[in-house]
Amino acid sequence: MYKVFIVEDEHLIRESLRKLLLSYSENYPISFAGEAADGELGLAAMLDVKPDILITDIRMPFMDGLTLAKEAKKILPWIKIILISGYDDFDYAKSAIQLGVEEYLLKPIKEMELQDTLTNVIAKLDTQKELTAPSAAQPNTFIFELQKNHFLNGLYKGELAVEDVISESQQFNRHLLGNKFTVLLATNKYDADFADYNRFSEYLTLLFGDDPAIIFSSISSEYIKFLVFQPDKQRLLEKCYQIANTLIHELEQDDTYDIVVAFGNVVERISEIKNAFQITEHLIQTYGNLRTEKIISYEDDILDGEVSPTNPFKLDIADKIARLDPTKIDELVHELSGTPHDKEERNRLYRFFVLIELVNLVQKKEIETAELSLEQLSNIEYLAAVANTLEQFQLVATPLITYLSNHKINAKMVKYQSVIQKALTFINQHFTDPDISLNTVADEVTLSPAHFSTIFSQAMEITFIDYLTNARLNHAKKLLKETDDRLSTIAFAIGYNDPNYFSYLFKKKIAISPKEYRNQVNQ
Repeated sequence: MYKVFIVEDEHLIRESLRKLLLSYSENYPISFAGEAADGELGLAAMLDVKPDILITDIRMPFMDGLTLAKEAKKILPWIKIILISGYDDFDYAKSAIQLGVEEYLLKPIKEMELQDTLTNVIAKLDTQKELTAPSAAQPNTFIFELQKNHFLNGLYKGELAVEDVISESQQFNRHLLGNKFTVLLATNKYDADFADYNRFSEYLTLLFGDDPAIIFSSISSEYIKFLVFQPDKQRLLEKCYQIANTLIHELEQDDTYDIVVAFGNVVERISEIKNAFQITEHLIQTYGNLRTEKIISYEDDILDGEVSPTNPFKLDIADKIARLDPTKIDELVHELSGTPHDKEERNRLYRFFVLIELVNLVQKKEIETAELSLEQLSNIEYLAAVANTLEQFQLVATPLITYLSNHKINAKMVKYQSVIQKALTFINQHFTDPDISLNTVADEVTLSPAHFSTIFSQAMEITFIDYLTNARLNHAKKLLKETDDRLSTIAFAIGYNDPNYFSYLFKKKIAISPKEYRNQVNQ
């Protein structure tokens, strides 16, 4: 089932398109996913909804359709775009073609023309997803994929000198100097034979091949491997969330494929990429044993201060140490060693996470002591080995906790424990504002839109759009019960500029129309 999203500033045209799509959904594998009145609000909503098809006007306020198409392709590389316009302008059509737009339709939109266009777009999406179809493998392409896989394996194992990494990356037309790096891994769907690998690589190339900030390979029975690089940390993390959400959206539509994506710490040196790979591999291995979320981020687990909503243990070590009575260090070490009723595998992972966070807190102090070798403690393999046995863990954890207890941790450092609550408070106070969007709430909690969308949906188990819609409709039910206001008045009062769209959403979510609901509750 392919989701279709409409962005059009004329509400009568939006309503007409919505009705047509709902009628087509009876015979075509499409569903109406939502709508927006301008490109800016539409882009924010699409980041959350992740549609497969976008139908958008060209001339709109705030963000025109061409800009929207360009930005949508960046964050949703699979999306197929249909542009509509009342202007028969060749320059617009030429720009649309350059952006990879599928069709360019003129107003007034003819029903059969739209139907034929959707038929063609659906066929293209079906072909795009036909990963298991026979493929005429191109030897040069396959060799190129093998070269990328060999390069990433050598890089992640630390077998390549820095100058070799720089020179070899250029054969893939990628330039690593001047960037920050992280490693992103995803569980691999295909592990049967190299023919599967090759077809799958072709599909990933369709999604990511033109992105100059990525080197990837799926020719591995264990992981789809990505090296991601950007000049600054925030852009790098945003890129990782976009990749992760794309992989989840595109690959998990197959019910037999339980995909998990993890990305590790951000490093500034090529020589540190090996360390980033080790951390990422440990993160992805925690899925199932410790975690249920599909996107796992090192930055969401281990930062200064509060506990992330996606932290696997909901454990704030900084706070515990800040409140620690120095005479009870041994008790805390024992508490952090695991629990008797848990499996030893889970306790080992628990101790590993405790060690990583302890080391992270020590590194923030930027003090090297004779008792604490930061070089050794930065070695992930060493920490994993220490976590394997209770005795070794306690030998290493005790001086770390003692050191931190003596150097006063600030337990009020900002992190993500309060992000969700702050976001909910903001949404609950502003949900009647028609201009509220994923972007405005992300700005309020000082996260990027993709980052906020990910942690919100994983922590709340509901998307931002669905939460906002539920808040608005719950308020609508209150107004329907307690007032005699017209439906159009209620629609405007809860944040919808289009009363017909409000009625559509209400019936979709509540199963009856607003008028029927009012009659029922007032009987």
